Amino acid sequence: MNGSGADDGGGRAADPEISGEAVTDDLSAKNTTLDDAAGEPIVESAVTEALAAAPAAADATLEGIDRAARPDRVSSILVAVGPGPHSGATVDVAREIAGATDAWLELFHVVPTDGALADGPASADGSDAGSDGDAPDPGDGDDYAATGERLLDAARDRLGGFDRADRWLVEDRSAAGAIVEQSPYYDLVVVGAPTTGTVGRFVFGSTTDTVIDDAEVPVVVVEADGEAALDLA
Repeated sequence: MNGSGADDGGGRAADPEISGEAVTDDLSAKNTTLDDAAGEPIVESAVTEALAAAPAAADATLEGIDRAARPDRVSSILVAVGPGPHSGATVDVAREIAGATDAWLELFHVVPTDGALADGPASADGSDAGSDGDAPDPGDGDDYAATGERLLDAARDRLGGFDRADRWLVEDRSAAGAIVEQSPYYDLVVVGAPTTGTVGRFVFGSTTDTVIDDAEVPVVVVEADGEAALDLA
């Protein structure tokens, strides 16, 4: 479609006698047609319906709805997968939104880079994570990756028969940075509410606030009704 104004589709140059007013009117008509083609907004209603359909979730808050390029369409969803108490509910809500909108899910887990591990757990995501016994020892990147793969396996299993899903294990200094960087390629990001613990904070600690502030698309923040962590057994 690029350069469509240069010829009439048959390889002939456009008529130089066409006035600017006529071209402007034509473009306005096309834009009006495109605007009319947009349907009713569905993002907010899809989130509300997903919360009602996911018993493990106590709340699902939609942030940044004004960032939606097409509020009437959700075709792809980035799901931040982690080990926290809200992780299972996060996957449940994402699945219900995808089911209602015919969207594709990307199950996304971030493991710290060697540089982040060398800096220590406290600086892996900019928070004072401390040592809660829920993460591999600093410097053991293979263990983080193995844990991430198990979490992605558990998330995939939790989707049940839902098959419009991929998985992605990515290495980055910051979980928030990785999610924000990928956000423009999706219509929606779904994350768990903030939690505690070294691994939990790397994915869902201050990460959640940063993603809400900096993602280029709307963000759904899911809080579980009690404990709803992904099962790593």
